[in-house]
Amino acid sequence: MGFEHAFADLRGVPANRLSDAQGLAGLLLAAANAAGLNPAHPPVVKSGPRGVAAALLCHGGHVALHAIPEDGLCFADVAGIGTVHPQRALEVIVKRLGAREVRTDTRRRGPVTPATNPEGQ
Repeated sequence: MGFEHAFADLRGVPANRLSDAQGLAGLLLAAANAAGLNPAHPPVVKSGPRGVAAALLCHGGHVALHAIPEDGLCFADVAGIGTVHPQRALEVIVKRLGAREVRTDTRRRGPVTPATNPEGQ
């Protein structure tokens, strides 16, 4: 079984969208739904001295955002196991946040194989 991982760097996002905790929580849920992920808990959105962190843990994956509202910057990360579509989640995030510049990447991960020369042996 594979692990799909997609992430994006967003610039030019209006500060009010990145500092709206309720809006970000709704965005995480919409993104998870688009990816085919099922939330394990409600979204968590926290503001701090280094910006805003928002995360939604899902069964077999996650949706996370890290933002600096005053600079209009956001990093989005979506991952899931099996038949999920993290790129669809990124499309929802990019559209709703209204970023002027976007750079995305996707990776297929796993399965992990044992190291051929583990440390300590």
